[in-house]
Amino acid sequence: MSALIKFRDVCKTYYMGDAVVRAADHITMKIEKGEFVAIVGQSGSGKSTCMNIIGCLDVPTSGTYLLNGQDVGAMDKDELAAIRNKMLGFIFQQYNLLPKLTLLENVEVPLMYAGVPKSERHERAKLALELVGLGDKVRNKPNQLSGGQQQRASIARALVGEPAVILADEPTGALDSHTSREVLNMLQMLHEAGNTVVLITHDNSIAVQAQRIIRLEDGRVVYDGDAHAPEAVVRPTLAGNGGGQ
Repeated sequence: MSALIKFRDVCKTYYMGDAVVRAADHITMKIEKGEFVAIVGQSGSGKSTCMNIIGCLDVPTSGTYLLNGQDVGAMDKDELAAIRNKMLGFIFQQYNLLPKLTLLENVEVPLMYAGVPKSERHERAKLALELVGLGDKVRNKPNQLSGGQQQRASIARALVGEPAVILADEPTGALDSHTSREVLNMLQMLHEAGNTVVLITHDNSIAVQAQRIIRLEDGRVVYDGDAHAPEAVVRPTLAGNGGGQ
């Protein structure tokens, strides 16, 4: 059976004036259904580029990215939007909730794009909010909630479409340590329930919450293996990369 996420020799090249920046440099990796994987690296390592490609927000310059066996690089913008909505649930650092909508309405947004009927949207959004402990906040607006509650609402929104992959981009970046632990516990629970979770982070203490770490440096994979193996720990020489990929 084919891997859920498969990169084969993926490159992503940007041109900045006369300079050529290779944000992803011949990356080959695969993530199986049901895995909890952290893609980790400093700023400029290529992790955000990988996230954008996995999330069908961008396509490789060369090489192949297969999502559930489908070649994403061959898709046009409409096809990318459709597969994004069907296959992926996003959790962002800044929550990305719509301020004028209630929590219930925010969580319904992916279902609305998917053409799900109104009554079913309501029911599924309510269930998703109950799952993350916000069943009593369905009528609240985002600004009436704490940061942790807003992030839980964004997790409910990611879950409601029953995606093949939950993609969490620095999901604890705007939270204090206590609330960060709550959010990471929730990702662990989602994984234990059978979800495929891909966590993007620069923070090693966050990355070790996953089963497996893929570590990037200068657009290349420098480690791919058990998150708790001694060699998974970042070497001091890797710290302090500049840049912004």
